[in-house]
Amino acid sequence: MTLSKKISALTVSLTIFTLAVTLFISGRWTIDQMVDSLARNTKNAVVITAQSPILRHALKKGVDDGSVQPYLKQIQSSLEQIDIMVVADAKRIRYGHTKSDRVGKQFSALDHDRALEKGETYVSTGPGTLGDSMRAFAPIKDENGQILGFVMAGTLLDSIAKAKKDILTMAFIYTLLGSAIAILCAVFLSRYIKKSLLHHEPEDIARLYLENQGVLATIHEGVLAINRMGTITLINEAAKTYLELPKNPLGEAITEVFPLCRLPEVLKEERPILDVSYALGSRLVLSNNIPLYNEAGELVGGVASFRDHTKVTRLAEEITGVQKMVDALRATTHEFKNKLHVILGLLETDQTERAKAYIARTGEALQIMVSHILNHVAEPTVAALLIGKSQRCQELSIDFKLHEESEFANRCGFDPNALVVILGNLIDNAADCLDTLRPPDPRIDVFLQERGEELLLWVADSAGALNPKDPLFQKGFTTKQGARGYGLSLVLEQVHRYHGSATPVVSPGVLTRWDIRLKGDRP
Repeated sequence: MTLSKKISALTVSLTIFTLAVTLFISGRWTIDQMVDSLARNTKNAVVITAQSPILRHALKKGVDDGSVQPYLKQIQSSLEQIDIMVVADAKRIRYGHTKSDRVGKQFSALDHDRALEKGETYVSTGPGTLGDSMRAFAPIKDENGQILGFVMAGTLLDSIAKAKKDILTMAFIYTLLGSAIAILCAVFLSRYIKKSLLHHEPEDIARLYLENQGVLATIHEGVLAINRMGTITLINEAAKTYLELPKNPLGEAITEVFPLCRLPEVLKEERPILDVSYALGSRLVLSNNIPLYNEAGELVGGVASFRDHTKVTRLAEEITGVQKMVDALRATTHEFKNKLHVILGLLETDQTERAKAYIARTGEALQIMVSHILNHVAEPTVAALLIGKSQRCQELSIDFKLHEESEFANRCGFDPNALVVILGNLIDNAADCLDTLRPPDPRIDVFLQERGEELLLWVADSAGALNPKDPLFQKGFTTKQGARGYGLSLVLEQVHRYHGSATPVVSPGVLTRWDIRLKGDRP
């Protein structure tokens, strides 16, 4: 049986059962109240009638003078729900009766004795000449209290049965009407619930829930969901691990659990925010954040996924660092080949002395640059990169200088590959810009210095062509022909990795300088 049918059947059954029980109880109570009220009214009617002077006078005389019957008719016509009225003397001879032809005859019922013998006023049920009835008896007494006769008034049981039947019929009609309304409400409710459940049956929902829990438990990505109020409604174990949460945060505000999360911004702007990088402990986590909508197109919440980008990033750092070193070595090799060609040409033309002078001059310049870099940079990988970049700049006729106050021994334990990515990309960008614009005095200056637990470095060029208003760190953005625009985004990832900052300083046409600050206390 489908969910809608179950809801309809349950709702209708409960409604009909409730209505039936309620109407049965209320019907019984109404019937009892009606019978009690009828008994009281009948009893009151005989008591009042028994006080009539007309009846006393007629019964005292002992002879029916014809005054009782008209009076009795008048009294009965003014009363409702009274089918029978009788006035009889102490010898049970009728002086008045609902049926005129019964006047003068003896009262036939046997339940009048209490009124004649004891003078009681009471209600009883019994047979009569007009049928079974519920009747009340009251004694008629004179001024001295002597019993002269009695008054009887009653309602036929057939009339009472008809009243009961009317009450039960109305209860049955109300039950049918309530059942019809319940069926309509049940159909509407079942359709609404089915729509709210995206037309899934309970078994489907249970299966989907178990599958969802299984998927969330097995995937390596962290998943976190919030509702429209910003309250966490779902989180898997991977997300708890990435966010380093000591307890289950379900029901808590996302701004308190993870203040850096971009989901509140997603809810506010109703747009996805993708590829957001977070430095969470020792991990570099990449997050995608998207809004959630229901079938009506209404925003109901948002979902964020987190994937550990640390291994990929480190691998990319190593690959990028190696590539930078390869480029530097290629530049050195290319420059070295050029010099060998010069030497070979001088030797073939028998200009031995000039060849010796060229070798001495070239070796001296190279030795000076290498010695200067090695004296100020004790980290081998970074030093090798700077040597290679200096050779590349020399090949492009760009003056490359390492600042005299530079000093880097890597006492804070920075990852050399990360520094290779930062320095390599910044120097390459500066060299490409100078090679394209060809200012009068092309120059690149590099500075590295450890200050306590921080590393300060900057790379400056004499082009001054950078526009700070451009989205410099956006992946894919580039001003170079054929480039892919990943250099500065990789630089920014490494800066964030060390909780640092990257600030461009530009003097148009004069200077472009990148100031980088890295903290050596990366968790």
